[in-house]
Amino acid sequence: MNRKIFLQSFCAIGFFACNVINGQSSQETLKNYYQKNGLLGSSNSAFIILNEDNSKSLGANIINTQQTYNGLRVYNALGKVIIKEGKIILEKNDFKKNIFITNQGNGKDQFSEDLLKQNLGLKNIARVEYLPDVYFEKNNVFVLAKELFVTDKNSSDVWHVVADANTGEILTKDNLTVECNFEHSNGYKEQEKESSPYVNSDLENQKMSTNSSLLVPSNASYNVFALPIEAPTFGGRSVLNNPWDLTASPEGWHSDGTNSYTNTRGNNVYAYSDQGNTDNPGYSPDGGSNRNFDFTYTEGRFVNPFTHRDAAITNLFYMNNKIHDVFYKFGFTESARNFQTNNFSNGGIGGDAVRAEAFDGSGLNNANFASGYETVISGQIYILAPRMQMYLWDRAQTTADPIVRYQYNSPANVVSRPKVMTGSASFGPLLFDGQSVTGNLAVASPADACTQPAAGSLTNKIAIITSTSCEYGLKVLNAQTAGAVGVIVYRPASDTPLNMGPGTYGNQVTIPAINMGMTEGNFLVTEVNNGTVINTTLINDFNGFKHSSLDNGIVVHEYGHGISNRLTGQGYSCLSTSNSTEQMGEGWSDFFALMLTARPGDTSALARGIGTYSSNQGTTGVGIRPEKYTPDFAINDYTYQATNSMTGNSHSIGFVWASTLWDLTWKYIEKYGYNSDVLADPNSGNARILQMVVNGLKLQACSPTFIDGRDAILQADMIATNGADKCMIWKAFAKRGLGVNASAGSKTVWTDQVEDFSFPQECNTVLGTEEIKTSETKYVIFPNPTYDEFFVGNIDKSKEEVKINVFDMSGKRILSDTREYTSKKGISTKGLQKGVYMVVIKQGDKIQTEKLIVK
Repeated sequence: MNRKIFLQSFCAIGFFACNVINGQSSQETLKNYYQKNGLLGSSNSAFIILNEDNSKSLGANIINTQQTYNGLRVYNALGKVIIKEGKIILEKNDFKKNIFITNQGNGKDQFSEDLLKQNLGLKNIARVEYLPDVYFEKNNVFVLAKELFVTDKNSSDVWHVVADANTGEILTKDNLTVECNFEHSNGYKEQEKESSPYVNSDLENQKMSTNSSLLVPSNASYNVFALPIEAPTFGGRSVLNNPWDLTASPEGWHSDGTNSYTNTRGNNVYAYSDQGNTDNPGYSPDGGSNRNFDFTYTEGRFVNPFTHRDAAITNLFYMNNKIHDVFYKFGFTESARNFQTNNFSNGGIGGDAVRAEAFDGSGLNNANFASGYETVISGQIYILAPRMQMYLWDRAQTTADPIVRYQYNSPANVVSRPKVMTGSASFGPLLFDGQSVTGNLAVASPADACTQPAAGSLTNKIAIITSTSCEYGLKVLNAQTAGAVGVIVYRPASDTPLNMGPGTYGNQVTIPAINMGMTEGNFLVTEVNNGTVINTTLINDFNGFKHSSLDNGIVVHEYGHGISNRLTGQGYSCLSTSNSTEQMGEGWSDFFALMLTARPGDTSALARGIGTYSSNQGTTGVGIRPEKYTPDFAINDYTYQATNSMTGNSHSIGFVWASTLWDLTWKYIEKYGYNSDVLADPNSGNARILQMVVNGLKLQACSPTFIDGRDAILQADMIATNGADKCMIWKAFAKRGLGVNASAGSKTVWTDQVEDFSFPQECNTVLGTEEIKTSETKYVIFPNPTYDEFFVGNIDKSKEEVKINVFDMSGKRILSDTREYTSKKGISTKGLQKGVYMVVIKQGDKIQTEKLIVK
């Protein structure tokens, strides 16, 4: 693919060159520009505008485009144009110059469901939605292809598929389910789930975003864990009255311009319980006519989390609205494809408020967010609204106090055995609300069930399976196919149980499964093989489990997936590991969580974990990442090179990206100051770095690498500030191995990243002074300019030893001198080339840097 990048720029800031628009429409302006520069290739090529975002922070319009050929979109042929003060200042694209179309007919209207199930490995399909056809590049020619979204009925998966329009061959696919791990070793996946039904309507008939007469917000109060409190372990609840921002939510949080609600529903989010895993709105608490959402809450070892569901759902509602309002101020607005039912005539499409599901019945120990999409193709609107799913987290267990997930019913000598610790499965039913499954135990044959047990051999049985050889989802599926109603998987070499991830086949499992250790598993196998009939019930005791809806850091993390996905490229499928192994989505989400839960008084010395509450750790725990977030390399020394050993682990890869952004955050704070409330002062370091990261998301291309993400932030700084913080940004990235000569290698190879710690030569002259707070001037150097020597005058008369170093403009140390404070000795510059040098004077812990000109 030939990538064209034009920096046609902005005269006023001296970085880009000018291309004047003269008041033309964006469509006409881009058409003229593309044709003038020959960017579209043949006369059969054209383009469509996917969205146009007016960025106030950049003072520019960001326009995302897609190439078309003979009226059809060319897959992944995306472009971006930045217009500032009536001029095109940046243009980049992945357009195809030479398009050859094979003679292949008109293709099928749709594919059969059986073909899709076979190609995607699905048992049942809930929904299939088609976008208009595309041309897809295959073996240097372009074939007619169908772009579609397939929703799995048995799991959270939504497959984005491009398939040959004639044969149905899958040309590319990616799962819109983002897999995030909120435990270190359990294999659970965080899923970006398909949410509300797809909307497909004519643009001219779209009415959801055109209300212009605003209603006065009704008063409301919420008893919640208010930001910046990260989770219940970090602080208590408080009552907030009318906490919305009227710029972002002009009718408050309970009105969408047409309807006014008294439950946890409004224009930005509908929060409710989905214990039955129906993916439809369930119970939501009602605040009455006064909208008073003050509900009781407590947690503890013997407290059932469902007792306080109103408080948990209220907190989830508050957090989704609060995040919406905060990021609205930083540019995640209607024209940037944000999440709202009514866009109040502010652009965008609307109709896609978040559906936030508490107590979701599709898993444990996790959470997920599906960003969906909103796009217009040939005047037709296509929308998939986002969905957030928040699970319960199990409590910490010990051998003396295990989580009860099974009960022996007979014989008596087995019933009397003490319970052992068990793990759960993130697939199959969770057995909510007292549900259970009962059957006699049967040992699977083969013992690992990695190949299919004989048909009917496990009918109405609870199968016992060893955990060796293959993935958990396949074992349980094979037992299910052989007739089992439940499964106990045991570990043959350890008494420590594991929570089981779904793998490839878990989405086809419809029976419950648990995991237990070696001793109990071997006992059951021996007894059953000796002819003992052991009747067993699989259950789930939720007492002591925690609400993920109360972990504000995790809620921000989930919503962050929606922000990063909607702001990048076409707004969907641009942050998939199938297109770029350096998927940084987990990193942006962690960064957002850190930013919104920063507390008054925090400093760079405070190393922070993510997900400590969910991991049953204290507030100072490591959490769920390889290490804490801190600029201190003695604690977190992960650099870009480390991503080469993180094959397939997007969480750890994202951790490296977030570590870099967190380093950069504290550089901004050192320079511009700290305010834990990012909305309090737009000039604070916190606010500035958050704005730059959001702007970088908007500027980067589809399927970005770490290098692309770095460059997008540098571009954002250049457009917004004329590069005022360029060197500070470069040094922060270079510290983690993302220097000038760093290379991402191939986007589809996990292990070819090359790190580099250098930064532009022009930044060497700073000589570290950005990293050190300088004191008031204590010394003077003279004469300046000089010809053959200069002197250092001690104005302050301090009695500490003085160290003087002279550096050239490449950062190389040329001269060094140590002297008593009373010394008046001159420093010779004979033999030095004419030019500018930097003199760094250090006395005790005070450092002063001066520029010296040698003639």
